[in-house]
This record gives sequence, C-alpha cells and structure tokens, in this order.
Amino acid sequence: MSRLPILREVRIATDLSAPLIQDVDLNLFDLHVANHGHNLGIVAGRTFRGCRIQGPAVMLVSAGVQFDDCSFGDPDGDMRNLVLRPTGARALGTVPFRDTLFEGCEFYNVGFTGSEDVVNMLLSVGS
Repeated sequence: MSRLPILREVRIATDLSAPLIQDVDLNLFDLHVANHGHNLGIVAGRTFRGCRIQGPAVMLVSAGVQFDDCSFGDPDGDMRNLVLRPTGARALGTVPFRDTLFEGCEFYNVGFTGSEDVVNMLLSVGS
C-alpha cells in the first residue's frame, strides 16, 4: 500500500541522527550538517520512511541506496530535469548517501547524481 501522497501536517524532524527517521519533514542541508557533526561525511545505514525531504540540494546516490514508492518531485514532465551527471571524478557540493532506504518519501527541490548506473536507474524510474 502506497504512503503517497503525504497529506499530514508539517512535522519538523528533531533527531537527524536516528537510524530510522519516520513521518517528518527535513531539509537535506540540515541533515548534512547534523551528519558532519559526527565526522562521518556520508549519510549511511539509515531508513527514511514517510518523510518529506527538501532542498535546495543535490543528493549523491551511491552503493546500497534504495528508493521504494517515492516521489522525486515535479520534474516538469521530464525526470532529466532532476538528474545531474558529474563530469569529473568527484561530485563536490553534494550530500552523499550510502546504504540508505527511502520508503514512501517525497522529495522537493532536490537534484540527484551518482555513477552512470545510478543516473540511468533514476532516469528509468520517472517521477
């Protein structure tokens, strides 16, 4: 059963370090800052369920990241508007994720990038 669309009232996340973040709203930059406080540099081993996730930000999707029943936002009819291809060996200025599950989440004003395989997977998913 789909969790989308998320129709609940806004509920701002208070604990951005929890392994399970559920039914809250968060900004990717705030998550990145909270994560860097632990000197991790990458968001890993987390589950986000029923969350509204907003930018502006670019998410670097790497190994073990899964999207299940998610809305990537309004790409104005073209998912390519949300996906960026890195042209160098690194994607600096992004919020990196690894081994993370997004279940029934909605993304707002978030761009996505990663390896060529990740980019192709995102383009095949649609919004």
